[in-house]
Amino acid sequence: MERYGINEEDAVGTVLWHSLNESSEIGVYDMKFGSTVIRNLSEADVEEIVVKEHSHMPKRDDDADRKKK
Repeated sequence: MERYGINEEDAVGTVLWHSLNESSEIGVYDMKFGSTVIRNLSEADVEEIVVKEHSHMPKRDDDADRKKK
C-alpha cells in the first residue's frame, strides 16, 4: 500500500464496494484505509486478512418494489 501513501497504521482497510460479474467473481474493489479512499483496486492489490462473507439479492429491473424507491 506504500505506492498509495498508506502508512503501516492504516494498512488494514475496509471494503466500501466491489464489482461482481455473472460468475460471482469480484473484479475490482473500492477500499478505505484510514481517511484515504482508493478506488478500482484489483484482486492482486488486495490481501485478504479478515474475510466477512455476505450475499446480495439479485436486482431486477422489472421489480415493482424497486421502482418505488
